[in-house]
Amino acid sequence: MDPWEALAVDDSVLKEFLERCNDNTTFIPSPVGHAQDVLLNRELNETHNTQEFLNNMVVASLARDFYSNGWTWAEKFIKHHGLVDDGDIKNITPLSKRKSMNRMPFVACVVKECKPNDLGDMLITIKDPTDTAKGNLHNKVLSDREFGSDIGVGFELLLKEIAIFRPFGYLKITLRNIVKVFKYDITHPTKEEVKISMLVVRLNYVVKQNVEANTHTSINFNPNANDNTNMGPNSEPNVQPTNTVNVEDIL
Repeated sequence: MDPWEALAVDDSVLKEFLERCNDNTTFIPSPVGHAQDVLLNRELNETHNTQEFLNNMVVASLARDFYSNGWTWAEKFIKHHGLVDDGDIKNITPLSKRKSMNRMPFVACVVKECKPNDLGDMLITIKDPTDTAKGNLHNKVLSDREFGSDIGVGFELLLKEIAIFRPFGYLKITLRNIVKVFKYDITHPTKEEVKISMLVVRLNYVVKQNVEANTHTSINFNPNANDNTNMGPNSEPNVQPTNTVNVEDIL
């Protein structure tokens, strides 16, 4: 008998084999195919569980960041002081638009990461409900006597007029940009607490006294002078030293 004749099978067996291997069959009908089916189902279940786990993590992160006491403080503080349109925190400048802007008018965000650099500044990652961004926190912010030394992960920041380095959307945050800082462990706000909570004001007042050694009046007194004294519109007696207050912008 020729070798090929040994491969001959009954037509009924061949028909059954072809039916089991038609286009609707994914795996080869065998114990190996069954094992492959089990493994695929397990992988699909694990993928589903992983996605569900990631979704739960996102929800937990949102709850931690934007349903926290600090974020509630930010919402109520913005509304009380009318810092954005209608006092609604939803009208802040979203971080997602920073790459198309040179300056962001008003931002509310939470600090997610922070790392000091060699210049005394701090590299930070901030987040709002729309996006996450990188930025640099100037050392004068960190040295502020009220809140600087405590700034870290979990703090909520209210910021204004932030310069943006394009095209990367990198934020440069200085002391003049700080509107308010809320600690990560702050308690839930009451109406009374919000009312008495004030904006951050950081101004350098430099007072310069310009005192002339020999002060003269612009009108020379002469008892024999004619009563019809001619005084120009800009003539004022310099009888007191002048105190000049210069408000300097600071970083």
